[in-house]
Amino acid sequence: MLDAHQLLWTQIAAGVCLLIFAALLLNLFRTRSRLQAARNWNQVEGVITASEVEQPSEHLSDDLNDATPIIRYRYRVGGKDLESDKIGVGGAPLTTRVLAGRMAARYPVGARVDVHVDPDDPNSALLEPDQKGNLLTGAAFTVLFGFIAAILAAHAIAGHVLYTANGVPLFAFALPGVAILAAILAVVSFVRTRRLASESARWPTAAGTITASSVIEEEIEDKSNDKLLIRKIHRYQVDLRYAYQVGKRDFVGTSANWGWTAIYGLRELADKAASQYQMGQPVTVYYDPDRPGHTVLEPGSRQGSLAPLIFGAIAAVAGSVMLAFFVKVGFGG
Repeated sequence: MLDAHQLLWTQIAAGVCLLIFAALLLNLFRTRSRLQAARNWNQVEGVITASEVEQPSEHLSDDLNDATPIIRYRYRVGGKDLESDKIGVGGAPLTTRVLAGRMAARYPVGARVDVHVDPDDPNSALLEPDQKGNLLTGAAFTVLFGFIAAILAAHAIAGHVLYTANGVPLFAFALPGVAILAAILAVVSFVRTRRLASESARWPTAAGTITASSVIEEEIEDKSNDKLLIRKIHRYQVDLRYAYQVGKRDFVGTSANWGWTAIYGLRELADKAASQYQMGQPVTVYYDPDRPGHTVLEPGSRQGSLAPLIFGAIAAVAGSVMLAFFVKVGFGG
């Protein structure tokens, strides 16, 4: 049973989380509505004027979400020159240095791009009106705070922490729930990847040229063994870029295939993968006719395609084991 002081703080925490949940839910609906509206905005030609990655001077680890791609572009509407730095609906979120670098690489300075302009407000413009990254992130945070708010509200109403018959707190069942949800999402990702691979083999093609094929070294902090001793782990990814044109628009692609991005523990393996493409090498680019910036070089490649399925299997096994354990301990005789 919660005493008066504990009950008060539980009620306050539940109220705060409910407010956060309501605000996130409202923002989620607004973002979704704006995404739908942006699909019908006018398109005008623009030019990239700045493309860089912004991150703090004290960058401690490459697995931190502390970097932001800064893309600025100029466009003309109604005889007036305008500028914007919006990439998608909701703005550019904080992400890792590597992912921010890939986004910036897609928009080199001087490239001609399609700018989607709000017909009711020419100062409101986007480069990628169908970008759903912010929507998915918002949905994840909304579900998280909704779950926390529900648990705290239930405790506040009951006046005590809720347990099973054998004394296992009910919120412990969230752990296997999260693992099983991750497994489901991984399977969905696998199915989507295979569908894209099949569809992209029939996409139109454009002549492209490799502009970069190098290795990115990441430095990750590992504090798992000793909090006082921070161990640095080095991992490597291939930084692939290729330039191509569709109509009069310039594009830069960064994906070779539809599999998950390969991460290597040895520099030699990453160098070998990067050597498959050489600077200046001509390539055939398969692009989505509805979204020409959505491309791949090897639509039939299965490299990395099984990664989500393997991850999903591991998450499903872990979730099932935890769920069986909690059910046995919480409700068993």
